[in-house]
Amino acid sequence: MLVFSAPQVIAAAAWRGWGVLLLPLGWGIAYFSGMVYNVAQLSYRQSVTPPELMGRMNAAVRWVVWGTLPIGGILGGALGTLIGVRPTLWLAFIGSWAAGWFVFCSPLRHMRDVPAPAPAAGGTG
Repeated sequence: MLVFSAPQVIAAAAWRGWGVLLLPLGWGIAYFSGMVYNVAQLSYRQSVTPPELMGRMNAAVRWVVWGTLPIGGILGGALGTLIGVRPTLWLAFIGSWAAGWFVFCSPLRHMRDVPAPAPAAGGTG
């Protein structure tokens, strides 16, 4: 995620005149990188998730990822109005990098297998 969100800095660095061409270039590279990231992370999730948990895993990930998009849209629009588009693009870049570093520094990075569930207390009764 740290590598794939890096092209957002190109869009945020656009300036007046010919520099405005950096905006679509940066976003185009960022969206292409996002597609590559999504294919890789979905393939990884499907390879480590047991078949009986696949539906729950996909539902949880979609709820978290797609469920936050409206919040980001509202927040981005409000910030773009209040502080301007360029500072909002910089905040978006910083936020995506902060999220990437959060995952990079978490214990999830070292997990290779889904832990087996602990046996239920009290037997089957």
